[in-house]
Amino acid sequence: MLAYYVMKLISKIFCVLPWSVGLAFGNGLGKLALKFFVPEWRMRMAAANVQECLHVSPEEAQKIAEESVVKFGRMVIEVLRFPLLNRQTIQSVVKTDGLEYLEEAYARGKGAVMCTGHFGNWELLGADVALHGYPMLSIARKQNNGAMDRFINEYREIVGQKVAYNQGKEGVLAMGRYLKEKHLLGILYDQDTAHTGIKLDLFGKEVITPSGPAVFSRTFGCPILPIFMHYDADGSCRAKIYPPLYAEKTKDKDKDLYQATKKLIDILEQEIRDNPPMWFWVHGRWKDSKERFKPKK
Repeated sequence: MLAYYVMKLISKIFCVLPWSVGLAFGNGLGKLALKFFVPEWRMRMAAANVQECLHVSPEEAQKIAEESVVKFGRMVIEVLRFPLLNRQTIQSVVKTDGLEYLEEAYARGKGAVMCTGHFGNWELLGADVALHGYPMLSIARKQNNGAMDRFINEYREIVGQKVAYNQGKEGVLAMGRYLKEKHLLGILYDQDTAHTGIKLDLFGKEVITPSGPAVFSRTFGCPILPIFMHYDADGSCRAKIYPPLYAEKTKDKDKDLYQATKKLIDILEQEIRDNPPMWFWVHGRWKDSKERFKPKK
């Protein structure tokens, strides 16, 4: 558990230092990660996917891919500064557009599913929603390192979130219970779910997308609220909440789930087009990515 206490100490340091120092350090950390820790084949994969999806030049694709990695340094510092956040300070850290959509959806009394991707700082996005006073359960992947898993979950709870893992019966029950209690679920929906999910196109290439948000909406009648975090040109953070959408409940369940999930994928694609470096391009979103770029052993 030494790593846990080291992270706590580092967090205390960055909570004392001015944000300008933390931001500069985060940018340096991101560049260090780009140079020494991200495998070269992943960067080739990311640049190729950028070029194929956005039809930009090789040089622009490489720049976008690199920026998408460097921003993770800033994200780390922002999470380390979570102890400074509360209901008053969050509004000076994150500007929130579309909060009226969340207020309106929550007032319906059926809970809501907040859907985002690995886009911008999704951890800060969860903090923003929770610190606006909404009870929120964030669905997360369990970290391989126990110390880091403990640390990140503790910091999610510091800003008012509860956490459930995205695998296992216990996690599914927690999600259903939270919606029945008219609370919010936070779900990342942009990762490939292997053989379970709905086949759709993202930038014209097939992906398998989690059907969970549509299933919950269809089952509980709750709204789905797409939400994304951006870094504005001046360096500030902006959360963008979309109007709610719903999965219909007709006799054709598969069609109902498909239509709602396609709306989510279309929104994700537009968000990526609008601000490409914010997305996690080094993730193998398409199944052929590793086959094409990972060196054979």
